[in-house]
Amino acid sequence: MDVLPREANTAVANMAANYLLLEHYPQPTHIRFRPFAWSELAYTFGVSQKWEKYRSVVPAHVPLIRRCTGGGLVSHLDDWTFALAIPPEHELFKADALESYAAVHQALMTSLLAQKMPVKLVPLPQGERVFQAPDHCAHRAEPHDVVLVEDGRKVAGASQKRSRKGLLIEGYISRPLLPDCDWLRFEKDFAEELGKVLKSKPVKVPYPIYDQSDHEGTWAKFNSASWNQRL
Repeated sequence: MDVLPREANTAVANMAANYLLLEHYPQPTHIRFRPFAWSELAYTFGVSQKWEKYRSVVPAHVPLIRRCTGGGLVSHLDDWTFALAIPPEHELFKADALESYAAVHQALMTSLLAQKMPVKLVPLPQGERVFQAPDHCAHRAEPHDVVLVEDGRKVAGASQKRSRKGLLIEGYISRPLLPDCDWLRFEKDFAEELGKVLKSKPVKVPYPIYDQSDHEGTWAKFNSASWNQRL
């Protein structure tokens, strides 16, 4: 598993980098893990959601960028974020969404429990699962999300995109809910636990060099009104 350096970027640059990780990575058979940060206040929203609905509630001066993955509105005001790309050859690519969520969030929870953080996974519901719109996914916990033991507040969530190039998972953790967490230790532990779950030893690698046209084209896509306001 290739572990990229953690970088802070704008919302456009982060969403473009995650898409490049999935679609244009130079070693496409490798699992790749990208922890990243934000150089600005920003919100992102799911690929199938309506722009106007969220633009009306997000302050006008704050960037609002459409993700290539699903889900609803997520604020990146104080969170710890990551992207994980899994190639089609890997068994987890062939698993359903709940199974892949469970595998990644199990590794995440184990890493937090190593620091005695009071968290747990949301279990699968009994009986038929009722559909709920993703509008407030940053606050409503779904099966296999990570929540606080005490009151069930959502600590971590994720969204996915599957293409012929692989499976992309974009995830976030609410840092204010875990004020005692050592995030440098967590980053190391999470990579190690993901390596165990995915059966691929984590190896630190430099940031990839992409074809210039792929890089510029992807950045332009996530910066465009035709992408962000298309619905």
